Amino acid sequence: MENKTDAGDSDIVSETIEYNAQNGGGYFREVTYKDGGFRQFDLETGELIGSSYDSDQHKLPSLE
Repeated sequence: MENKTDAGDSDIVSETIEYNAQNGGGYFREVTYKDGGFRQFDLETGELIGSSYDSDQHKLPSLE
């Protein structure tokens, strides 16, 4: 599972595993970067499910 990011791996401040109550259960990994931004990845699939970066918005699942 490779996740391309604008911020390099050395810019990671923390990684946490959180419960995903919004999607009927399951867990996601939240990565926080030095610039204050974050990305959230589904723990099972590795898919990007949340991000504070404008450049990631087209990669997120549709809410429709």
